[in-house]
Amino acid sequence: MKKAYLILLIAILSLSLSTLAAASTKVESYDITAEKITDQVYVLSVAWSKTSFINSAIVVGDNGVLLITSQMSTVAPSLEAKIKELTGKSVTHVFNMASDTFHFHANQYFKERGAQLIAHKALKYTQARTEMLFDDSFSMSFGDEVLTARHTLAHNNAQTIVYLEKSNVMLLGDAFRTDKLIYTGYHGVQGHVDGFNLAYNMADDKTLIVSGHKGLRLFSQREELKRAGKTLSNFAQLVGKKHKAGMSVAEMTADQELLQAVAIYPIYRDEPELIKYNIIQLVELEFRPTYTLDEKTLLTYEGRYQASNGNLLTVTLNNGLLFVSHNGKFNFALNPLSPEKFELKGRTDSSHVVFQFSSDGKITGMSPKMTKDNYYDKLIPRETHQKIK
Repeated sequence: MKKAYLILLIAILSLSLSTLAAASTKVESYDITAEKITDQVYVLSVAWSKTSFINSAIVVGDNGVLLITSQMSTVAPSLEAKIKELTGKSVTHVFNMASDTFHFHANQYFKERGAQLIAHKALKYTQARTEMLFDDSFSMSFGDEVLTARHTLAHNNAQTIVYLEKSNVMLLGDAFRTDKLIYTGYHGVQGHVDGFNLAYNMADDKTLIVSGHKGLRLFSQREELKRAGKTLSNFAQLVGKKHKAGMSVAEMTADQELLQAVAIYPIYRDEPELIKYNIIQLVELEFRPTYTLDEKTLLTYEGRYQASNGNLLTVTLNNGLLFVSHNGKFNFALNPLSPEKFELKGRTDSSHVVFQFSSDGKITGMSPKMTKDNYYDKLIPRETHQKIK
């Protein structure tokens, strides 16, 4: 009797474990639509919800497929299946055009299946799997197509313009949206508008421009870049004027002049409160008080800083901004409040770093002071990092 009970128990346990294993390895399925541009180029839109569609593109070569934007790892099996359905070929190359997580999260998935990874060098400061990194520009032939990429200062540190020359298709990722204003990034409104202008000059009147999100439409024309840039600039100037006059974020969110300035985007007419996030971002990045340090002085902060546990941080100067970075983790900009204290640019909490100086005025170390439990607090030891170079 005991033996029979034991056999029954083992059978039930085995069934439970197999059921659990099946549940844990279940592959999520995503609806993906494909817009064929030429025999070699498709734009793929992945449905994350009924209203959210994230765009990738593929270039078909002789022996494989180049995927532009790998998306999240949960999407990868569906994306791979759709590509196989369209082309009968595997992904052999992945091009990452930005450092937003959804642009690179599935890199590991495709790398494990033999794909080569290509991205701007700034991607090494994220948690992305990286391989081949380029500096300001990149070009490659793939099948009958030629891909040209140019790095910009729009939106995020690894943002690039991807232009498929023969198909006359340009991909801008989240540096351009058809449905609303975009987050400008550390280099502010001017950096973002410069990115628009670079894309405009690379395109022509027949170029099909694809944003990172499907938004109001899949394709745009280059004149829409001019309109988006002008809208962003005018809106930012108004926010600055009203902020200087003492208006609060709540007051600006309900301000009709500001809402009229973004009238090209219907979403703010239907949900005007959404403009609040763009106002906050502009106030934090464009209009926060800052302590002026010239470039020669800023260069003295550059170097490597190491904690007693070996943690290594690197400080570099890029387009007038100091950045603190850690390979494989982060790269954030600093806003000087004094020669010693720099806040994390664009954050609304009190996170900052404090630099230490010797009696003769040389920088000797840096102490991170992150707000408890925020993202960077989990990545950076709070102890002093001594300058070693």
